[in-house]
Amino acid sequence: MSTSEAALIPNQRPNEKTLRFRLLGILPLLFFLARVFEYVYRAKTPEQILWSCHISNLMLAVGILLCNPWLIRIAAFWQILGLPPWIIDMVVSKLVTPVSIFSHLGGVTVALIALWVVGAKRGSWLPSLLYFVILQQITRLLTVPGPYTNVNVAHFAYGGMKGWFGSYWTYWLANTAAVLVTLWMIDSVLAKLFPPR
Repeated sequence: MSTSEAALIPNQRPNEKTLRFRLLGILPLLFFLARVFEYVYRAKTPEQILWSCHISNLMLAVGILLCNPWLIRIAAFWQILGLPPWIIDMVVSKLVTPVSIFSHLGGVTVALIALWVVGAKRGSWLPSLLYFVILQQITRLLTVPGPYTNVNVAHFAYGGMKGWFGSYWTYWLANTAAVLVTLWMIDSVLAKLFPPR
């Protein structure tokens, strides 16, 4: 089939190994690097780069550049899951920067485009959950507890939930269970929206 014939077929996805698809990976890499610059050099808060949405932009970039569907799917889950809390934080704190907008909205957009190319796969919720649990514990080891350094809720309960739980680990179990259910629901929706090729 020639290129002109392929162009006539509706809804045909481009091959994930094409250069154009790989170049898409530059965008989330730029989002990540812009956040590194913003946190490390401007705000002097390097621990903030460990938030799952930022690390997921890096993972998404690597996944697209290497044409690795597994990395793309995990990153997409956390781009999607991180969007509502980010919106709430932006409304409450009113701390919105252009880099923040591009990294979050851009990250979700690129993740959805990448999923359209590689397709979603049922069961991706489990590696996505393991990714976050590991990242959260790495964050716990590398950061100190504080009002602005509770990155990935690695040290204490989020916001107003502090008084709901007797210990951090009780909160951690409840939070992880809620994340598991949410990831499972995202998995179901993505499998219908972006079926495997």
